[in-house]
Amino acid sequence: MKTAAITGAIAFTALAGTAIAQSILTASPVPPDYVAVMQALDKDGKPVDPTVTMTHRGGMFLSETLRDGRISVGFGADRNGPVLRWSRQADGQITFLELLLRDRKLDATKTEALQPLAEVSIIAGERCTWRQTASKSPSPGTFIAREQNCITDDGIVIETRLLAANDVPIYRTRLASLDRRTVAPSEIEPPSEILTQEFWLRPIRDHDANPSQPDFDITLETVGGSTIRLLRHYPWHYREQRDRGGSLRITIWNKLEAQGISYQQEGGYRRLTAGRPADDGSAPFKFDETTGKVSLGKTETILGETCEWFDLMPGVHDVGNSECLTGDGLPLKLDISGMNLAFPYTATSFRRRPVALSEMRLPAEAFSLKEWGLSIAR
Repeated sequence: MKTAAITGAIAFTALAGTAIAQSILTASPVPPDYVAVMQALDKDGKPVDPTVTMTHRGGMFLSETLRDGRISVGFGADRNGPVLRWSRQADGQITFLELLLRDRKLDATKTEALQPLAEVSIIAGERCTWRQTASKSPSPGTFIAREQNCITDDGIVIETRLLAANDVPIYRTRLASLDRRTVAPSEIEPPSEILTQEFWLRPIRDHDANPSQPDFDITLETVGGSTIRLLRHYPWHYREQRDRGGSLRITIWNKLEAQGISYQQEGGYRRLTAGRPADDGSAPFKFDETTGKVSLGKTETILGETCEWFDLMPGVHDVGNSECLTGDGLPLKLDISGMNLAFPYTATSFRRRPVALSEMRLPAEAFSLKEWGLSIAR
């Protein structure tokens, strides 16, 4: 059973990529509107979880995968473009969202080409021709799996297999049913409410103010000019980090709930994640990176305030996060380390003042599908 579960997980990962990739594999002709059910298979060709329902309209794909009572949904045009994903619990609650745009640069040594194969199959009553996506020759001693797709005459991928070096399938996905029909925009549109900050930041429950953790507004800087702005309105926290190179990271989270939003932008790479806890309290995403709080036994005075140093990631190797905290929890100095680099930030200004949750927001365009290059043909 364990092997089947692992195989199923691999198959789902591959199927999700294939589902969104069909427009790339079939640049001509453009696939018609359709709804397809695809079944994951193990290396022996036996059905395993999951089953994925894929809906296509005008070059956009919506894939829905059911596993352990949770539905994972993917929306996008192809694997090289921006993709929206979200998760829905058995009771209909949507608890996780991700928008991802990768900055892909072509590597001449790794460029993939689609090669026709002299093989034709009949799958679920549909005739298809096999093609292989092959990379250019890898360096000696390097293994690159070969992906093969069986494509109908009108451009629909109805089986995918990834082959190891000895041509043994690592995974397979196969068509179970196919319905070529007109698909309405409403059938693939993401729920509008999940594309708002208000949905993800709406308080799950009320929390009394904590006098020992007052609201604050702090700006910290490095010698090199990078900045971090921190806001607190207990139990909510806001962290905005801007580097000299133009990268931006913003995290908004509730310290008492598994709830928040994280946004990252660096060059052509952008990623947004948002999460709310399920009814069982399980966390879809970890927003707070701290793992504990251990005193380091030293103090400093910064801008006239005394603070004590604490290790907030005790026992964690390769990365570190130490902060110099005042008695009421204001971080006046940060020492962030990772990849053999250290990033000390020192407060240049701070205020204990009332902070409204409305001040903790991402850029207005962060949830706009148009800004992510995602659109639905009407």
